[in-house]
Amino acid sequence: MKKAIAIALAASVLSACAAEKVKVACVGDSITYGYTLPEREKNAYPTRLQELLDEMAPGKYEVRNFGNSGRGIYLDSMRGREKRGFRFMKEHKAAIEWKPDIVVCNLGINDCGEYIKEYTGKRRRGQFKEDYLALLGDYKKANPKAGFVIWTKLSPLAEGQKFYRSPEPFLMQADLKEVAKKAGAKCLDMQHPLRENMDSIFKRDKIHPDPEGAEIIAKATLPKICGDEPPELRLPSGLKGRKPEIWLCAGQSNMQKGWDEFRSSPEEKKRVEKEFALLDKAEVWLWDVNDGPEGQWTRLTAKNAGKRSAFGVSFAIRRALKSGRPVAMLYVAAGGAPTESFLAEETMCKVGKDGKPVYPKLCAIATNRHQINANNDFPCAWCKREYQRRKGKAAEAGWWPVSLLYDRGIALAEKLPLTGILWYQGESNATRCVAPEAPLDDDYMLETNLAVVDQLRGDRKIPFIMMGLPKMNRPWEPYRAAQKKACEEKGAIFVDTFAAGLGTPNDVHPRDKIPFAELAIKALEGSAK
Repeated sequence: MKKAIAIALAASVLSACAAEKVKVACVGDSITYGYTLPEREKNAYPTRLQELLDEMAPGKYEVRNFGNSGRGIYLDSMRGREKRGFRFMKEHKAAIEWKPDIVVCNLGINDCGEYIKEYTGKRRRGQFKEDYLALLGDYKKANPKAGFVIWTKLSPLAEGQKFYRSPEPFLMQADLKEVAKKAGAKCLDMQHPLRENMDSIFKRDKIHPDPEGAEIIAKATLPKICGDEPPELRLPSGLKGRKPEIWLCAGQSNMQKGWDEFRSSPEEKKRVEKEFALLDKAEVWLWDVNDGPEGQWTRLTAKNAGKRSAFGVSFAIRRALKSGRPVAMLYVAAGGAPTESFLAEETMCKVGKDGKPVYPKLCAIATNRHQINANNDFPCAWCKREYQRRKGKAAEAGWWPVSLLYDRGIALAEKLPLTGILWYQGESNATRCVAPEAPLDDDYMLETNLAVVDQLRGDRKIPFIMMGLPKMNRPWEPYRAAQKKACEEKGAIFVDTFAAGLGTPNDVHPRDKIPFAELAIKALEGSAK
């Protein structure tokens, strides 16, 4: 009798444990389904995700594959004579009946061809987002506690696929991020992990990953299921409720280099010591994108400011002294980084009402960048060469020609109430950067400057200070003209360092940053009058 009771109790415990498993529903199109994979059920990414979760937490999760090939978001879109929308599919109904705790959603790529109509007026703008939210709402009704993981950057398309160089998958990213925000979902980037090896992963038909690709997808999904999302960027607690000025300070090496690199001579040491003495009177905080995924806020002092942006720190000191308020600097800079690194792909792929790219040169780069070292889209030979040299090197992995500094820093900074933007960049977008030196295409130079104001400032009515390239023995005149024209068109502040006589003929990095900071302050104050 006792043995029977024990067996029954054990069975009851096992049953309870099974019922308590976290149910993970992978919904999506043919990539989720595992189309073209040998032994599909074994090699599709949801199966591999289950195995990874079992290795990490045996018995805690149950993953099911609810993929259906060719499906998308739009409820009125057709696939031949049948509706394409995933909400009409039996897999959707089955997933709802299962009442999952977590829904991993990969949909959107099959909506290419229809999505562009939202920009040309042939579809109502916002329909994609509404239909996506309605889909997620079905799962939320079935299980009010359900959480979501959304592929906000879709799997890349390989050369030869129909929509390979189309802006649509990249334009879609902005709406996918908005859907994720409204649904409280975690965002999953499948562009980056699959891009490096996409020529082999998508070899079969240019769109469906092989088993290696399915493995990459599963590994990228794993931390979204069981890991914690990084905290949102917030102001430092040391400000204790006070209202600071918040400046986004972005650019390449002339924004990046700290005062430690410019105090070799006795005269330079004296200059820096005098500058740092001002930090006793000016309260300056700095968040550095290079301090890790979440970044760190640091109250700057004479002891810790030496490796920080010399130009940015000197600007912030003067703003703090002038306003009597703390200044919080959001520092997003990397030596050699071209403008494209600071731009979201959807900005680079922006289209007008005619469906054509607003920035055609940038759109070409964004849609073909996995071969950036082997094509002619990216005009700066030095950047193209450096990308190839640095690729795969952990020590230099922080530098990326397209969108990385946006993803790592600019996107986070956009969530704070900025006072203004300080931008010092352009050397990598002005010339070929190899002998013989020659200016780049005028249209390309103008595009980079227009797009960066669009990206960093957006719709906010805040000052955008663009530092013009200074004197140097390089053919920068056309780029300065592009900077000035972009500022005139966008209502930004162009700081003419060349006309002010700043710069050094044989050094791309002027050693005294104080005159640059003072000129920026003067231009800012002049624009406010």
